Amino acid sequence: MSAEQSTEQPVESLRDLAIEEAALDLLAARVAAAKKNVRARTQAALDAAAKRDGVERIVATLPSGQQVATISLRKGEAGPVVTDEEALARWLRRTWPDEEWTETRIVRTVKPWKLAELVAEMKAVSAAKVADKTTGEVHDVPGVVIKPTRTRTHALTWREGGKDATAEAWRTGVLAHQLAAITAGGAE
Repeated sequence: MSAEQSTEQPVESLRDLAIEEAALDLLAARVAAAKKNVRARTQAALDAAAKRDGVERIVATLPSGQQVATISLRKGEAGPVVTDEEALARWLRRTWPDEEWTETRIVRTVKPWKLAELVAEMKAVSAAKVADKTTGEVHDVPGVVIKPTRTRTHALTWREGGKDATAEAWRTGVLAHQLAAITAGGAE
């Protein structure tokens, strides 16, 4: 590059870059905290509305009336969770001694592939029970409980043009009230 070309192209100031990075870092931290807070409040409100009125989704609407996104409730799941693998391994060895589901080390453990099969069987019946394929006998499975495996949550789905419309509303100050906490002063 010639000296003439380097003088024609402005070089960014290191000081300008430093303050831009610092400001964006602060903004990102505040946005992350605000998003976590509003997601928790939204989830609580959706859970209450679902229980009270059966509401499972809400539309995000700008003050202009333009619908920009939909927020939908996602139900949680419950399933078998191994809480005591050693008890489960002892029971499997006693119940099906000829099967090679366990291996002996210092402690007995369940082979991961077999554990996945058993958990899938228990999940299918929503109970800590498995049926013996040979005898049909149903066994309670020790060391496994049915409990939530995925918490109830919600998802935001943008409508076509919704991101651009929301960005414009933010840029013009229409969303100043909703975003005030992000730009407010004070300590973190």
